[in-house]
Amino acid sequence: MERNRIRFGLMTDIHQDLMYKASDRLQAFIDHSNKEDLDFIIQLGDFCFPTPENKPFLGIWQQFGGPNYHVLGNHDMDICDKQTIMSYLGMKRNYYSFDCGDYHFIVLDANYFRVDSQYVDYSFGNYSKHADSVSNVTDEQLEWLREDLSQTDKHTILFSHQSLEETHVGTNVGIHNSDKLREILREANQSAGFRKVIACMNGHNHLDGVKVIDDIYFIHMNSISYHYLGPQFNTIRYSEEITEEHPIFRQSVPYEEPIYAIITLEPGLLMIKGKESTYVGPAPNEIGHSNANAGHVVSAKISSRQLKF
Repeated sequence: MERNRIRFGLMTDIHQDLMYKASDRLQAFIDHSNKEDLDFIIQLGDFCFPTPENKPFLGIWQQFGGPNYHVLGNHDMDICDKQTIMSYLGMKRNYYSFDCGDYHFIVLDANYFRVDSQYVDYSFGNYSKHADSVSNVTDEQLEWLREDLSQTDKHTILFSHQSLEETHVGTNVGIHNSDKLREILREANQSAGFRKVIACMNGHNHLDGVKVIDDIYFIHMNSISYHYLGPQFNTIRYSEEITEEHPIFRQSVPYEEPIYAIITLEPGLLMIKGKESTYVGPAPNEIGHSNANAGHVVSAKISSRQLKF
């Protein structure tokens, strides 16, 4: 029997290998998710490196009592190839789909850069040398996406690490072949005669915001952990000792409390119940940061929203 109301938990960009007490953040998300009796949980990438030391961290994730799903993030391949992290997380495929109740969900992998018209997998941090050609969904995935959408009559949500918007000049927001992907989404909705694809949800940019493109919600989900500011904003936010162990904090602003979302889908409505925290140390605008990125305000929250479809 299908169900027209489902609920799931979502978190992203915890960065276990960079973040101070990331295990505590993950435990808070898992404990909350188990109390909420959710249908599934999903994380949108930049989870952890596939090392023996991180097995207890992965074990916390596996404490959830229902189905759980992973999306690959770019930093998940910083010290390994893609197949290694997939095996570590128990992922059979890097892109896939699944149903829950009356809804269909699609996971995509945009962790490819282009060299001489060829797509190359992220592996051992190689993408950092190809900044102008990162974040692509392969042609093979696009054809699979077209076919997958044609096989369902359910309302559909896409999950990805990178935003599926078009690339924003001067930022790391969006994928390079967004035009081809969004054409497939438009065609799917036109052929169905209703808003089959209702939303695309991403992590990566540690932002909280929504844009509507082609009558589809493109939703940035904020990091559970922090926002990266850049090397020109060096600030000591914890102790010198902690900062020495986690040097990214010199250029970043952590959130005091973990932030994540419980999402409810019911006929005609996508509801996001988010969380709000505060910053460790001064806020971005207090140290000269513009407090914005790609048209979205930088904040220590995931906003609660009611999005109609």
